[in-house]
Amino acid sequence: MSMFTVKDIGFRQYVKHYPLTAIFVSICSLFFILTLLMGGTSKENLITLGAYERNLINDGEYWRLITNSLLHSSLLHFTLNMFFILILARPIERVIGSLKYFLFILFTIVVSSIMIHILSKSGFGVGASGFGYGLFGMYFYLMVKFHKSFIKHDKMLIFTFVVLGFITSLIPGISFMGHAGGFIGGIIFAAICFRNENQVKSFYANNVGTNIQF
Repeated sequence: MSMFTVKDIGFRQYVKHYPLTAIFVSICSLFFILTLLMGGTSKENLITLGAYERNLINDGEYWRLITNSLLHSSLLHFTLNMFFILILARPIERVIGSLKYFLFILFTIVVSSIMIHILSKSGFGVGASGFGYGLFGMYFYLMVKFHKSFIKHDKMLIFTFVVLGFITSLIPGISFMGHAGGFIGGIIFAAICFRNENQVKSFYANNVGTNIQF
């Protein structure tokens, strides 16, 4: 059975099994609703709510390196990021535990934002893609190092996500450095957290899913 198999579980069960993922997605959802209530996804409104803005960060508003990840510029942007996080984050949260998972979210977001700040010419940005690509990076590292512990279906799925992810990163208006930063952050965190093959095999132990495969 794929580690990404999804079971028809209710909201309470999802929160019980994957509390931090549920909290993160809920916060992003509340921020998206707040964005719409405050006037929409204009650049000015998003900056007011905490978007990445180079000059303001240079002036000391460093919290924007984190809060930008809770905001999204459109319904499609929000929906795609939340979809991938809800599907891909589940095995990671279950295996590494709440504390490491929380640090993983924070680390990939910050590395992504710093990469934008240092290596990109962009002066503005929003989105949870840093964390999303952090998931890609972690899975990619583990698949390369412990490839025998992954079933063929999951290896193909991870490879497809990574390739498509970086193809879309080349589209004008999308932050390539933000995505690359999250991906690199995921690789670094995976190298720290996963030291032996048994940890990777635990992805397939007691998987909560049974029905729908993505």
